[in-house]
Amino acid sequence: MILFKRKPAGISYGVQEAFALFNQRQLEIIDLLQTEDKVSVSELTQRFGVSLVTVRQDLKKLEDQGVLKRTHGGAIPVDNGYDTSTRMWNNYEQKLRIAQRAAEMVSDGETVIVETGSTCSLLARELASKRGVTVITNSVFLCNFVRRCPALDVVLLGGSFQHDAEANVGPLTKLGLAQFSVDKCFIGADAISEDKGISTINLFRAEVARAMAKSAKKMIVLATSDKVGANAVASSFPLSSVHTVITDKDLSKEGRTLLDQAGVEVITV
Repeated sequence: MILFKRKPAGISYGVQEAFALFNQRQLEIIDLLQTEDKVSVSELTQRFGVSLVTVRQDLKKLEDQGVLKRTHGGAIPVDNGYDTSTRMWNNYEQKLRIAQRAAEMVSDGETVIVETGSTCSLLARELASKRGVTVITNSVFLCNFVRRCPALDVVLLGGSFQHDAEANVGPLTKLGLAQFSVDKCFIGADAISEDKGISTINLFRAEVARAMAKSAKKMIVLATSDKVGANAVASSFPLSSVHTVITDKDLSKEGRTLLDQAGVEVITV
């Protein structure tokens, strides 16, 4: 277990700066690469009405953030499987709104558990605007993501390192979680369904999520609406264990009914 303490007060890093990683044009390039195998510099200059230099600067910034790979005359999407930095930019704006709403549930001075995942990492960075908040996590990615946020204390749980997810899992992670008792735990989900409840694509991550549920009074799930009604390989815990689901406004009527019938509080943003 590793405790990352706050950086000296002299270091300046605004929360708005943390979230304003990309401008609207760069976000649209990310969206294009969700459906296109390649984008060209000339195509982008015509689409946005900007210079070749500007587009090349955009692509360099996006490549530096691990979102795409530049090629001769354009760019292609990065295929990193479960890579969190890549997944973050899928439905980014919805995930950001979910994270901001979740942060409103955390008070100054509170200690919370936050699982690995893209939306959960956005939540951790949003919590940097509060005072004295401590985040307990198994996510190495999350720790790197908030490394410039001086107001946030992070406790990193030990365990076996999963390279793609950049997270620790296994017996040591569960042993570390057993030492804590908190009011709220924030969990991501690869799928939410009636039969499997909250599920994920990875068995070891599901085991850690169950251990987190035992260490918290309230389980709060952060998931975009496309996850509701879907199924993944490994069940983390049943819907009866969930206190709240925060999702986006595109939640289907069927998805809302599923959560309502399970007695889950639903917050859409």
